[in-house]
Amino acid sequence: MGGKNKQRTKGNVRPSSSGRMAELMSRVSSGESGFVGFGAMSGDLGYVPAAQGTEDIDASVDPEFRMVLRKLSKRDVTTKLKAIQEFGGLCKERGEEAVKGALPYWPRLYNRIAVDHDRRVREASQVAFQQLVLKVGRSLAPHLKHLMGIWLLSQCDTYVPSADAARLAFSSAFPQNKQAEALVFCKHEVLTHLQDNLFKQTPQTMSDPKTTSPEEVEAKYQRVVTASLMAIKLFMNTIPASENMELTDTYSHFLGNDKLWKFSKHKSPQIRGALYSVIAAFCVHAPEVARREAPRVCPSVLGNLDDSDPAVCPHLWEAVLHVISTIEDCWQHVNPRKSVLPKLWIVLRTAGKGSGTAIFPNILPLLSKIPADIIGTGIGFYQEFFNNLKMGLSSEHVQYNSRERGAVVSAFMECLRYCLVNNTGDDGEAHAIQNHLMLDQLMPVVEASLVEHKSRLSTSPLHPMVADLISYMDKRSQPDSDTHHTYQRLLTLLWRNLGPVCSAQLKMEGDSKTVHQVLNNVASLLECIRTPSSKHKLVAKRTSRVTFSISDDHAHHGARQKTSPLHRPTSAESGSTESERTSGGTNDPEVALKDGPMLELVCSLSKSALKITQEESSLPHLTFLARMVKAFPCRHLFTELFKVDSEDRKEEDSQEEVIQEFFSVVLLPWLQKEDAVVAAETEMSGQTMEHLVTILFALVECCEGEEQKFKLVDTVIQECNGIQAVQWIVQKGVAVSDSHPMHKWLRSETLGNRMLSLAQQLCSDSFGQQGEQHGTADSEDSWELLNLCLSSGDDNESVLAPEYLEKILKTFQQALPRDGHQLSEDPEQLDKCVGFICDVANSFFSSVPGCLLVPSSEDLLLTLFQISASGQHKWQAPVKTKLQETWCSGVQALITDRGGLLNEEGFFCKAAQWIRQSLTQNQQHLEHVQSLASASLSLVTTMAAALAEVDTEVEGEGGTPPGFNPAVAEFIRLLVPSKEEWGTLREAVSQQWSLARMLDASLYFSTVPNPPHSESDPSTATIPDLLPVAIFVGRLLGNLQRGNIFAMSSLSDKMLFSSGSSFSESDDFKDSRFSESSERGVSESSDESRNSLSLDLKGFHLSDHMTSISESHSSARTSRMSSGEGSARSDDKAFAASLRESLGGELYLDVVLEVVYVWEWCNAATGKTHAGYQGMLHQPHRGSPLLMGLELLYYALLPLLSKVQHDDWEQLLSTAAKRSLEQGGLWSLSFGYLYSRYRRHSKRKQQKTDVLQLCGGLDRFSELDEASLHTLQTIVPLLSQDDTTLVLEVHAAKVLSCQREDINKVSGGVGALSVLSKCLGHSTNLSANWEVLISVLNELASWREGEEDVFLFNCNIGESPPEQVTTNIEAMRFLGLLVEKAGVNFTQENWDFVLCSVVAFLQSVSESQGEDDVSFLTMAFSMESLNLLSAIADFLASHRGKKGKELPGNLFTEWNEFFSEGAYSVVLPMFMKRAVTSKDQLKTLPLPSRRLLEATCAAVVHVPEDYLQSHPLEARLVAGQPSQLPDRLQTLLNHLCPMLLVESRALQLAAFKLLLRLMPSLASYDEGLITEGEKEEKEEVTLSPPAALLDVLEMTSTYVEVILAEVTVGECAVIQPGSEAHHFTMAYLLAWKLLLTFFRGANSELRAAYSSHLRESKSVQLLLLNLFRLMPSKPILMVERQRHESGKGSPSRQHAKCHQPKSMFEKEPGLDVKGEPSSPELQHLACTVYYNTLEDLPAMVRQWWNSQEKRVSTLVERLTSKFVSPVLCSAEIQAVQNTQHSFDNMTVKGRPAAREVVATYTVDEVSMELVVQLPANHPLGTVNVESGKRVGVASAQWRNWMLQMTTFLSHQNGSIMDGLILWKKNVDKRFEGVEDCMVCYSVIHGSNCQLPKLSCKTCKKKFHSACLYKWFSTSNQSSCPLCRNLW
Repeated sequence: MGGKNKQRTKGNVRPSSSGRMAELMSRVSSGESGFVGFGAMSGDLGYVPAAQGTEDIDASVDPEFRMVLRKLSKRDVTTKLKAIQEFGGLCKERGEEAVKGALPYWPRLYNRIAVDHDRRVREASQVAFQQLVLKVGRSLAPHLKHLMGIWLLSQCDTYVPSADAARLAFSSAFPQNKQAEALVFCKHEVLTHLQDNLFKQTPQTMSDPKTTSPEEVEAKYQRVVTASLMAIKLFMNTIPASENMELTDTYSHFLGNDKLWKFSKHKSPQIRGALYSVIAAFCVHAPEVARREAPRVCPSVLGNLDDSDPAVCPHLWEAVLHVISTIEDCWQHVNPRKSVLPKLWIVLRTAGKGSGTAIFPNILPLLSKIPADIIGTGIGFYQEFFNNLKMGLSSEHVQYNSRERGAVVSAFMECLRYCLVNNTGDDGEAHAIQNHLMLDQLMPVVEASLVEHKSRLSTSPLHPMVADLISYMDKRSQPDSDTHHTYQRLLTLLWRNLGPVCSAQLKMEGDSKTVHQVLNNVASLLECIRTPSSKHKLVAKRTSRVTFSISDDHAHHGARQKTSPLHRPTSAESGSTESERTSGGTNDPEVALKDGPMLELVCSLSKSALKITQEESSLPHLTFLARMVKAFPCRHLFTELFKVDSEDRKEEDSQEEVIQEFFSVVLLPWLQKEDAVVAAETEMSGQTMEHLVTILFALVECCEGEEQKFKLVDTVIQECNGIQAVQWIVQKGVAVSDSHPMHKWLRSETLGNRMLSLAQQLCSDSFGQQGEQHGTADSEDSWELLNLCLSSGDDNESVLAPEYLEKILKTFQQALPRDGHQLSEDPEQLDKCVGFICDVANSFFSSVPGCLLVPSSEDLLLTLFQISASGQHKWQAPVKTKLQETWCSGVQALITDRGGLLNEEGFFCKAAQWIRQSLTQNQQHLEHVQSLASASLSLVTTMAAALAEVDTEVEGEGGTPPGFNPAVAEFIRLLVPSKEEWGTLREAVSQQWSLARMLDASLYFSTVPNPPHSESDPSTATIPDLLPVAIFVGRLLGNLQRGNIFAMSSLSDKMLFSSGSSFSESDDFKDSRFSESSERGVSESSDESRNSLSLDLKGFHLSDHMTSISESHSSARTSRMSSGEGSARSDDKAFAASLRESLGGELYLDVVLEVVYVWEWCNAATGKTHAGYQGMLHQPHRGSPLLMGLELLYYALLPLLSKVQHDDWEQLLSTAAKRSLEQGGLWSLSFGYLYSRYRRHSKRKQQKTDVLQLCGGLDRFSELDEASLHTLQTIVPLLSQDDTTLVLEVHAAKVLSCQREDINKVSGGVGALSVLSKCLGHSTNLSANWEVLISVLNELASWREGEEDVFLFNCNIGESPPEQVTTNIEAMRFLGLLVEKAGVNFTQENWDFVLCSVVAFLQSVSESQGEDDVSFLTMAFSMESLNLLSAIADFLASHRGKKGKELPGNLFTEWNEFFSEGAYSVVLPMFMKRAVTSKDQLKTLPLPSRRLLEATCAAVVHVPEDYLQSHPLEARLVAGQPSQLPDRLQTLLNHLCPMLLVESRALQLAAFKLLLRLMPSLASYDEGLITEGEKEEKEEVTLSPPAALLDVLEMTSTYVEVILAEVTVGECAVIQPGSEAHHFTMAYLLAWKLLLTFFRGANSELRAAYSSHLRESKSVQLLLLNLFRLMPSKPILMVERQRHESGKGSPSRQHAKCHQPKSMFEKEPGLDVKGEPSSPELQHLACTVYYNTLEDLPAMVRQWWNSQEKRVSTLVERLTSKFVSPVLCSAEIQAVQNTQHSFDNMTVKGRPAAREVVATYTVDEVSMELVVQLPANHPLGTVNVESGKRVGVASAQWRNWMLQMTTFLSHQNGSIMDGLILWKKNVDKRFEGVEDCMVCYSVIHGSNCQLPKLSCKTCKKKFHSACLYKWFSTSNQSSCPLCRNLW
């Protein structure tokens, strides 16, 4: 009815049936339907008013409450639970009056649901009750008596959450002081209810057996009985004592009920425990009632002591203690010997069966209450009691449970002590008891704790409690005590027996581990006895609350104590107090132990241990000796020890002399011996030395005088050559207190000189080139010793004296490797040694206050910083991190010690000077710039954080962190060049950058330098000083973030850095980076390609070169950032403004300008443009420092720009515009880039400054010089359409009015032409200006007519003036753009001029190519002429056959017949010559040559196919190569196919596009191979595609297979663009695309033959596996967004729709010859190849898919169904609809929405309809062929035809249209009378399309030759398939 798992019908919002029924009942419209009862409830449980009642009471119940109250009567748990929750919600939300209306009906419902079977219902009912109570308040009073009984019972529910909720509701209703009154008010009702539950109710009456399972019935009964008993106890504890007295009769009646005492034997432990808890409550609150019922109470309690259930024990023993305390004659009601003591022995013997922690704290109180007559005389009782207790102590579960063991041991010792105290008499019986307890009980346990290694008594409180017992007896043995004779006798007895026991352990034999454990136990016991108060730490917690007080001198066995029985025993009962122990004792061992048994025992044991150690070299005995000496350091002990070696020592020697002799004779030789043993690295050497040093320290304590003490230690230091002794002495000396003499010795001259000598030796061995090195272990120990000595002690002072600190630090500083230092031949050893020094220095910096005040410490800090920042040595990651941590810690300490002052000879100034010098060194390797920038950023950040931490007190907790410290700003100024220095750096830069910007038409130059070959190659170009400086400054200022600094300043410790995390990029940096990518048109089409950017950042971003705030300390920053992203962004903006102000007004903006300038230079020097830059980011640098510098500079520039505030942009742009107009060149490019950034920035601010205003308006460009021309060329793309039109008109007028002598001048024609070209290239609408442009074109034609020498037609370019060449270049550039933009408006005369010009220009190129050394201008001229040819060819190709404005009629004819041949007769040979000469020089090809090659390749792809096939190329044929192609065509293939493998994108794509045009026609040459004879003889014909193409495919396939070998199918392998792997993968995919194009151009018979070849080679299977390693998981193509500004400021709906993301399968990749390689392009190409494979080879793909494992097949199907199948199905159906194939008697139509094709065949009276439905995963799934309408066709025949269609579509590589054509042929032949082949049941064969021709001689049936061949080969018979006769 309300089950969780029941499924509701979709859309069904109606409630459950029970809810609907209740709602229907409330809608009964009868007039007198007063109330609706709760029939499901047992008894008269009240009523709930219905909705339509007319009486007043009906209106008092809210309709929603009425509905909920009805739902509460349901049996279903879920319905009931939801109703309770709804009721609670209503009580909380509705008003008080509405809730009061439902209050009268709540009590009876609550009485039912509060004891429900389901615990969730019970808990929810209490929660709802609380809401009800909070709402109604005092209105609950009239109903209280009906609620209180069940309410109190609910507070004792066995389900704790329910009980807690009930108690919370009770507390909400009644304050603490009113709860007792409330219970008293309802006391009779409460007790009646509870007694009814206990004595009247049964399991069957509490539940309905018909609807409840027997288990639930019994569980509810036990729960209610338990809760009722506990409720009685709660009731008695809550009400006042006077009320308990008044209820005596009721209580008597309760205890007198026989049924109550049956619960003591109940099977439920909860009920038994509750009963004992009630009995204890009666003993406390109604003792008289308990005494009257003693005959029942005592046997029930004392007779069940062996009940060890964990749920019963606490309550049982609570009742036991209360019974024996309350009922004085309790022992008279039981038989102790039969019913009590045997069960007590069981409890003791079994240790409570796991409940010892609850039982054994109560054993002592129980023992104290056992009467003397039960104990009897003699030792019998004690023997039985303690023997059972010892058996329990030895039980297994006690040994393995520390709490149980502690409880039992504590009970044993407490009871033993109690028995001794109570038997202190001097009579014989007392002596017997004392002897028994001491010798037979205590000593065996003590001995077991020492000897038995399996016993864990040594880890229990036994030894501390034995020590307390001895201390107690020692104090009571003083003469002032009455019982001192007894205690003296006991002490004598104990020492007499303890000594032999301990001595025997020293002489025991066994393995070293056992001996060590036993001696350790003995030492622990003696140490506890030495200082009992300090060692007395009980393991087990004391849980007992009932104890008894015992007097000092005697105890009265049966006396009742005056104090409350609910208190812990005082220390008096144990015999002494803490104050007595401390006041009576002393810490001086000479005073406390001299001539005593303890000292004698210690001396005896120590002597034995020393002797055994010397004889047997026993480490356990030495350990024991060291512990004894440390615990009992006294001269007497050393005197006794010296006797071991000097038996003839004179007694008259003083103890001082004995100490000196012991040191000289025993200890020092031992130390020297062990020091030599340590050097040999023996097993026990280190531990032995530790113990000997411990003995040395004890010996020092016994010496008199500081000089004598120091003399001993100095002797050890001087005599021991090793370091272990020194290390242990220092380690133990640091740990002693300040008052200890060793603390002062640590700063002595002896230790200082020894450590200095050690440091010098370590540095010499580690960094020297010769000399014997320390062993690894010795070296590590030495460094650890130095680390310890250079750290601070507990007093925050250095261990060594300051003068030795300085000398050691200077030694480190001089030894560390620096720039120019010859490094060690062993890098691993060098890393290890530097790591050791870092550990030592880090410890020194972080732990010693004032460490940087030591003079040499600052030099060491500088050296460590230089090593870390220089990048000279590739340190391992741990060493790199240590270096970083060390110098950062030192900087923190330096600022803490000296503040932020920048001293000229200090660390910061020296560091800045060194950084500036290092930047200009080794420019060819920019890795050092990364290291310098990261280290400097870390230095600035650490410096700022330390200063900010100092300023936090001034700042205050709630204030804003300081913006920027002036000291930090001053330090940054030291690192940033000044204006003059920037100018000097710029002057040293080469001007070769202008070549690239002239080639890409960015800027016009009248003359350019002709570069050397090396300068044009970015891999060999010289790196100027300007580049590393710009990278450094940009990264330093750009990545300095507020969050990094002030997160550091919040740390309290100095260890700020750890390798676990890295600096995060600012939000502005991220925004700028991704906006940069999007605005440049970068298409990142997959998750993998997007992630590849972040992966490539590892090489140069902060995260790899510096570490940041530890994750454990980053909570401060996290909490600061939790207020929201907006606040963090505003904080960073404020910080950027503060940074700018701190650095000075123009310094920061100058840095931005200079970095942008360098970035533009680097772009130009490498030939990169902004649009093509992003693809370069993923390319390997291949050793090119310029490309690496460009990459580093880019990511330095972005965060730098993000910090420029909106108010600073105008100043920045004004300065850039001024420099652009004055100097032009790179400053113009920088100004254009900055303005484009500003335009994106101002778009968010809704305000911007016009670019023309910044330049002074259009009038500023009225007279052009080169600088203003550069500026205008740069800003034209940034102008609005109106401004662009104005500029175009002005400069068109300049051209039209230009005089002949001014044509080649910048201020004349050529300058205006370059501006017009810019306007053409960036204008979107030229409809209003085309007439002006045509006028300019006519003017150019007039130049040709007027003066022939203006244009360089049919001449040698190298002999022409440079200014004329540049004019021609600009003219060709203008003509190309004009053809592209306004070619449709050309007249015939215009076209004649353009076409004649391009042919003439190309002739000039042809005449200029013969020179050996071609100038740059010649190459630029050639490139522009080829670009002009490409523009014309592109225009004509795109407008051929296109409807629209008509072009001149004979344009295409003239082009094809005349102009194209003249043009391409130059281009094609040039292309082949370039391809051949460039193969071996591609990696070092200069930029002009590379651009010329790209232009040649872009132009050659448009060569006419006829001319291409009739090429004048040199013949290239391969002997033995099978081919049906003509020699000329085969030669062309042999020329072009190898170009696919050339590592040049331009050559590769040009060859591909040329081959792509040839492929469709090549298959026709193989048609003659399929002859009728071959059809008769073979099963199927196998033909090979062109061999030249297969050679490329085979070579690249092997390469790609190796590349992708480790990539799992389904994972996208992101191959780095520009790499060899990327190039060969591209060639592999292009070759497959050519092969599929070739396959598509063949007819059906040839396709079958080619498919057979592919199937045999298994190349398609390998292709598909590779494709699914190359295709992205989300093949979405993000097209570049174009910016169209509409009137409303938002794009139109149509524009938004056209820019929806498309799949890579919907569009062919551009494959631009001049483009940059990229990973998305490769992935797009892989998707296209997969689509073509599915389209052309569906059967082979389907067969491969079915053979794959489940994971791969699922992945393939998911991607194909989602992205490919919809596109492919749409194309298939569209091809059917658009087919030009005519059918005589068949019509075909497509249904795109249903993915169906319907073919209707009609002949005479026969009509058939065939429906072909494509699956959702087409072509992987099987095509479904269904029957439509058919008239006049037999069913069998129809099934055959449907089978034929299904078979073809499933197993043949053809389209739907191919299948329909074949089906029609079959049907036609069938109606013509041709019979089916009886093998394939088809007339037309599916693969070779032949008819059945081979007939059987017997049955005369005809078969296909291929079918018959297959039948013979598979059946191994030569019989007819039909009649089975021999053929």
